Amino acid sequence: MSNLITIFGTCRLNDIPHNNLNNLINYTHTTKEVIQQIKFFLGDIVIPQPLDRFCFRTGIIENRSISYDPEFKRLFLDSSICIVEICSRKKYLYDGFYLHHLSVDKRFPIVSANTPEIILNNFKCSEQSDDEIENDILEIKKLIEPRKLIIASHYNSLLNGKVIEYRDKLITLVKDVCKKHNIPIINQSDVLKDYPQEEVMTNDLGHYTPLGQSKITEYIVDYIKSL
Repeated sequence: MSNLITIFGTCRLNDIPHNNLNNLINYTHTTKEVIQQIKFFLGDIVIPQPLDRFCFRTGIIENRSISYDPEFKRLFLDSSICIVEICSRKKYLYDGFYLHHLSVDKRFPIVSANTPEIILNNFKCSEQSDDEIENDILEIKKLIEPRKLIIASHYNSLLNGKVIEYRDKLITLVKDVCKKHNIPIINQSDVLKDYPQEEVMTNDLGHYTPLGQSKITEYIVDYIKSL
């Protein structure tokens, strides 16, 4: 099954058997990053050096350029299922390309230390509108066809006993868009609803504990088998 699945998402989905394209290149967070990455796979866009290093997580972490390789296209085209996790509205734009947040995120100064000042001083951060996200999901669907698209929402973590409004609204939007357009969706909160948050989610509210990771992986693997 591993060669059949391309994952556009975070480490929360990384234990699902897949073709490893996400680790070779990037963990995506927004629909804009997913669209850019698919077009990169297909060779439809060229991201110039050294900017390519800052558009993709692997380039940032390993401090190297991610040059186009025809193997990326082959792996993508050979897959039959694409799982797309949508967990942020924030897009980071520089010179017409979408950056991975680690390259400019002030919360991770060690990671962003290699980002040139010209990028740090001139990138634009903005939030996607509901309509923009809906239109992007439909574009993603067209780009990956005839491969099967499965959307995964974020986990709806509680902070001090209350939902995080920003995250909750995005999860609701993604669920509504998928229902409207008959797109399969995996709501990670629903999958793990029988477990207390502290058992499945770490204190940073973004990463799963070993239990959470194993349960979400088990569920998605079984879900794919049922298709």
